Amino acid sequence: MLLTQRIVLPVGETGVPLALVLQYAALVPLLLVHAVRADRLRTELYAGAVLLVLVATWVIAATGGSPSLTSLGLLVVLYAAWVFRSRDTTGADARLVGRVFVWSMVVIAAVGALQLLTQLAGVWAFQDYLAQVVPRTWLASTFNFGNVIQYGSPVVKGNAFVLLEPSFLSQFCALAVAVGLVLRVPIWQLLVLLLGVAASVSGTGILLLGVVGLLVVARSPQLLRPSYLVAGAVVVVVVALSPIAELLTSRAGETSEAGSSGYLRFVQPYTEVAKGLLADPLRYWVGAGAGASERLLLSDRGGGQVGEAVVYTIAPKLAFEYGLLAAGVFVLFLVLAMLDRAPWPVVPGAALFMIFFLSGSLLQPQTTVLAWALTGALGSAAVTTRPRRSRSRVPQLAPLPAAADRTPRTTGPTTSEEPST
Repeated sequence: MLLTQRIVLPVGETGVPLALVLQYAALVPLLLVHAVRADRLRTELYAGAVLLVLVATWVIAATGGSPSLTSLGLLVVLYAAWVFRSRDTTGADARLVGRVFVWSMVVIAAVGALQLLTQLAGVWAFQDYLAQVVPRTWLASTFNFGNVIQYGSPVVKGNAFVLLEPSFLSQFCALAVAVGLVLRVPIWQLLVLLLGVAASVSGTGILLLGVVGLLVVARSPQLLRPSYLVAGAVVVVVVALSPIAELLTSRAGETSEAGSSGYLRFVQPYTEVAKGLLADPLRYWVGAGAGASERLLLSDRGGGQVGEAVVYTIAPKLAFEYGLLAAGVFVLFLVLAMLDRAPWPVVPGAALFMIFFLSGSLLQPQTTVLAWALTGALGSAAVTTRPRRSRSRVPQLAPLPAAADRTPRTTGPTTSEEPST
């Protein structure tokens, strides 16, 4: 999923993400060997959400609209897998999945950091090595892959060549930090992951790290080892003394600057959707149709107004395209699917924040499938990442002695009033 997320199957206008194919390529064999099962509550919520979405789409089509069947089909197919969860995942299984993710991101973060540092040192000029071996029609084209650190600079932000955007490196490294804290990985791995966040020169990963910190303090303060705090302080000092510091601090007030990345991500999606719903009161109930966000609202994709790269996150996109009722049920399904029987603390909350607020993740399997794989997919009543103490206060009885060792405690004849031992 991480190494092939830029690759798409050349079907349709934008292609089918390989991540979607990998999701079911992994799920089908697990179903065949009965390693996963459909959760009843998740299935009911998913069925209700899909029914509301289909009704809204039918109403829009019947009233002269032109909903995108491709967008609708991708929504239904992408999240159908989310009704499944593991049957009997153990703590060891969950830890193995977590370690594979952390190790993968450590390598990717190191590549991203070297990519940026060698450019700043002037010893290497950026080249897209993946594009040299994969045909252009097989590469995702609707993402800002080669994003420079500032206007007019030839230095490209760290993206490790295989990730869709620098912000993906930033967010995935921060999510790996959350998993690493729970699994108590070595301190050097956290240092490399934090360097990956810095190399992306993206504020989304820093925001996610802040959320992770709040969740750790609120849910699991015992995870905060002194060595981890020292490592974080060291990274902050190193970044503050580097040229990256000025680039990051210059973006601190972006949420109040129209046209900036922060404004397009955290403010404008909600204001645009609010105006779009007000334009036609029927949209509150059935939305404007599948795929309408890119067609009717400000956007630089799908034939919209070029130059306004508004990031429509999950909730506002669902609300505008399918109405408030369908959006509410679908959001409830997604939240439950990620939190239900999740194997770790902190990680589910971090993953939820990442896909709901930091990127346009609704139809983006490169991020949604990863978040689900680290949370609800591992959800099982058997999961435990550390031994739990028994809550029973009933004292344990000593085992009975063997028959040969059972000797009477009293001597002499016994009577019916004084039974033998």
